[in-house]
Amino acid sequence: MGYFKHHAIIVTGWRDEMDEIHRKAKEVFEKTFENDPYDAPHASRLVSEIVDSLSNGTRSFFIAPDGSKSGWATSNNADKAREEFLDWLKKSYAGIDYVEIYYGGDDEHQGIYRSNNTDMKK
Repeated sequence: MGYFKHHAIIVTGWRDEMDEIHRKAKEVFEKTFENDPYDAPHASRLVSEIVDSLSNGTRSFFIAPDGSKSGWATSNNADKAREEFLDWLKKSYAGIDYVEIYYGGDDEHQGIYRSNNTDMKK
């Protein structure tokens, strides 16, 4: 069966770091979905383009929710991709700002699941 629970990630950092971080996000999503015949060509499109801030040289991008019900293959693959990407980010760029949020869906709850300052993951 399953239920909807949206997960999204926002990443913000300095100009020099963001190109590599953005490439890694796309790479992780493409790799994680490579054996999924339905979603493989589309998984990296969840990673938005980089947006430049108006001042101070920061840049941001967003990883959109996968749109699948929890427990389904697409949702499980997206969970793996988010975890792999954020584990890499935390290890490779300890000072980068990021937040994984959950919101809406069938249970209508919201909160921070994981960030550079908080890890609610068990």
